[in-house]
Amino acid sequence: MPTYTYTARDENGSVQTGNLDALTEDEVIGVLQHRGLLVTAISERDLSQLQRPAARRAKSARRMHVPVKTDDLVLLCQQLSTLVEAGVPLMKCLEVAASQVESQRLLLALEEIRRDVAAGRTFRDALAKHPTVFSALWLNLVETGEASGHLAEALKQLAHHFELAQHLQNETRTALTYPAFLGVAAVGVLAVFVYWLIPKFSAIFATMAGLEMPPLTKAVIGLSHAARKYWVIIIMGTAGLIYALKAYLRTTAGQWTRDRLMLKIPLFNTLFSYIQLAEFSRGLSTLLESGVPLLSSLEILERSATNKIYGQAIGQVREQVKEGKSMAQPMEETGLFPAMTVQMVQVGEEVGELAKMVARIAKYYEERVETFIARMTRLFEPIAIVVMGGLVLLIVLSIFLPIFKMAGGIKAGS
Repeated sequence: MPTYTYTARDENGSVQTGNLDALTEDEVIGVLQHRGLLVTAISERDLSQLQRPAARRAKSARRMHVPVKTDDLVLLCQQLSTLVEAGVPLMKCLEVAASQVESQRLLLALEEIRRDVAAGRTFRDALAKHPTVFSALWLNLVETGEASGHLAEALKQLAHHFELAQHLQNETRTALTYPAFLGVAAVGVLAVFVYWLIPKFSAIFATMAGLEMPPLTKAVIGLSHAARKYWVIIIMGTAGLIYALKAYLRTTAGQWTRDRLMLKIPLFNTLFSYIQLAEFSRGLSTLLESGVPLLSSLEILERSATNKIYGQAIGQVREQVKEGKSMAQPMEETGLFPAMTVQMVQVGEEVGELAKMVARIAKYYEERVETFIARMTRLFEPIAIVVMGGLVLLIVLSIFLPIFKMAGGIKAGS
């Protein structure tokens, strides 16, 4: 008969560990539940040395990526909530989830979390050791779920939150991908003209003695010659500029500068404001519905805000709420929250339905993001055609102006 090692908690929350001989894990769970214990981890002692090689084999058999994507977190939340709701011990839930993840970083984190939970740590404390993977939102919802005995519900809230966050990210990428593609296409067209077409016509013009080229033609040919002669310097300079920009954006000052510009760029500033408002409202709704206090929720959202300007504003709201004020007034004073949002928050506070009200705000701004992106995509197409057509026309004119001038001279001489 195999021997099982278990970790469990009694009614007072004290951790108990021990060994038990049984035919199956279900038999062990039944015995411990009969004793009034809540099983948090269980494993067969004889197979403990085989678990790591098996995990490595499973890892090598999967096609994995290194970073932790939003998709990975959505899948993890969905699996854990389903398994916990079905009464599966947390240790087994983590084992099943680890066998399905496709992120190497997440897999390593889950393996360490399993060891910590088996050693008697709470799930929340085990997650807290991996702050780059599991945000403060994770920790607070899991802590609330463990304390209330509704961990499955808390994980469902997390899954729903990340599903909506993923959808918002996809919409944002869609909005930025189209302009980026058009920019690359324009650069490609210009490169063909600069490195291939213009030099050919430049050589032809050089053979025409006495031909006075127009200023536009001289400028275009000069730029073409400079680009061909100093292409190494141009490429290295561009690469260096990109590297320096990335390094600067990793600094605190660079992040503040970036976030300020994002809220000032014409056309895009509206989109980025909608995204921040949707993130704030959705996060606040998720935290409040899970039982996290308002001040703690605002503190989490302040730290996790993707835009530092909005993070600072949320911090200002939190400080005034801490002093006993309602949320609506300090939100209005920041100047970043539209009047409609402030009014809905005020109504939610007055009727005691703040969580539901901010959920409606989140849905409204998520729909506005989708609508804005659809309109912007339709608008960019004619703009791109005009810009690219103008560039091509400028270059073509610079080439044909000397030909027209020469043809006019021949006609006048005849």
